[in-house]
Amino acid sequence: MLNLMKSEQYRFVRTGNFYYTGLLYILLMAAAAVILYAFKQFDPGFQYGNERFFYRNVQAMMPVVFLLLFTFPLILMGEHKQVLKNTAAYGYSRLQIYAAKLMVTMAGFLLFALVLTGASVLFGAALLDRSHEHALTEYSKSLLSVLPVMIAGITTYYSLAAVMKKNTQIMIAYLLIYFLPHYVLGALKGRFAWAAWLHSHNPVYYLFNLYREMTYPAWEPWVSGAVYTLFFGALGLYLFNKKEF
Repeated sequence: MLNLMKSEQYRFVRTGNFYYTGLLYILLMAAAAVILYAFKQFDPGFQYGNERFFYRNVQAMMPVVFLLLFTFPLILMGEHKQVLKNTAAYGYSRLQIYAAKLMVTMAGFLLFALVLTGASVLFGAALLDRSHEHALTEYSKSLLSVLPVMIAGITTYYSLAAVMKKNTQIMIAYLLIYFLPHYVLGALKGRFAWAAWLHSHNPVYYLFNLYREMTYPAWEPWVSGAVYTLFFGALGLYLFNKKEF
């Protein structure tokens, strides 16, 4: 198992998409910080040239980041069906293959998230005013609360990539799983109490409300994320066991 994970790690860290995606996000955050800084220098009365506003802009990008999480599972699953066949031929079980690739994918994402968080804090502290004493604390808490939702997204993408061949199919299925129910429940929440409850407890709800004041207990996103992670992780393994390479 460890040898398999080392092999997957070797392939993961040598894939350009991992670094290109990270560089793109860093450039976007840097551009946002520089623009706010420039406006602040041009107009001293500019009220948005501060850390708190910058962090909330980063938080508002989370739904887009959630959509683009497919980069990570596809590095090890999407275009490597022949590699899967060869790995199985070496005597590894499908459970070992599935678990090893998922753990390496998750580790890659966590490293990615840690680097981006550090970069955003660096940009905010170096270029912008600290107008709110607890801006960094609020930002840290919000990112921690959205972490299980992101892990659920990675797991879902991974389970889809394990059994689907085309990226367009994976993306469509992903949108149907997460975003379609959110908007359907949003349309029904005014008529049914159960729809309102489900709407305020699905992962996408937390993504869209991340930059606002938290109005729900801190443990709720963790429970919601855990449910999606366990369900789609198990479903993906079940379908992966039945799939022919």
